Amino acid sequence: MQLVSKIVLLFIISQILGVFTGYVVFQDYAENPYVSSLVVTTDSSNPANAFLFGLYVLVGAVVMIILIKMFKLYDFIFQAMEFFLIAAASSIVFYSVIRFAAGYEISMIAGIILGFCLSGIRRLVPGLKNTAAVLATAGVGVIFGISLAPLPAILFLIFLSVYDYVAVFITKHMVDFADFIIKKDLAFTVTAKGVIEGKQRRIDLGTGDLIAPVIFEVSVLPLSPVATLFVFAGGLISLAVFLFLVWKKKVVLPALPPLVFGMLLFFFLGMLLGFY
Repeated sequence: MQLVSKIVLLFIISQILGVFTGYVVFQDYAENPYVSSLVVTTDSSNPANAFLFGLYVLVGAVVMIILIKMFKLYDFIFQAMEFFLIAAASSIVFYSVIRFAAGYEISMIAGIILGFCLSGIRRLVPGLKNTAAVLATAGVGVIFGISLAPLPAILFLIFLSVYDYVAVFITKHMVDFADFIIKKDLAFTVTAKGVIEGKQRRIDLGTGDLIAPVIFEVSVLPLSPVATLFVFAGGLISLAVFLFLVWKKKVVLPALPPLVFGMLLFFFLGMLLGFY
């Protein structure tokens, strides 16, 4: 259970960072061009955006499958993808932290520099994998969260849940993804390792399972901070139950379906109770 607890702790940290970053970004959105450029869509309330983002996910999955099949020839591609993803996404989090002590320009420049520094150090220090993954997922989740109003965000998360189920149980390419990422120790999962009953054990949780809750939490933040708390609680409880079952049963299961179900359940529960 120690390994499960570590993954849950990493989940909590990523969500706190994501919500904090989302709050700062929303505050600066109207005045800072750097922040406003992070929005992917022009109309965040348009439900069609959910399907557009879903298409991006499908295209990305196809590209990843192709690249994995050709990995021996294109090793540097995955290293470059990880490097630039960590640098770009973590810079948003660094920007938000520095904003409490500096203006827009200084925060932007310092955030970008720190993002690239983190990404570079991660290449030299493999032990920073979880740190880099958590910071990057917080940043990515904020980009999607500020780009989608609650309804499109819900539709997008439902799409991701269906995709996750299909990718694990039907096409099974998500299992191949996971094996590949773990083997290459890429920062696309957070990992807990330890010796349990004389055996080396580990648990990995994909960064997508960290990003999805951040998307929803940030999306509902303008509606009410209480809504964000309800979504966070639903995600946390669902994840804890999910990880406990996976650990006990020693099976590979898609995390997004129970995560999204828990978040939606708590979100609508809070709404029915009149908190927002």
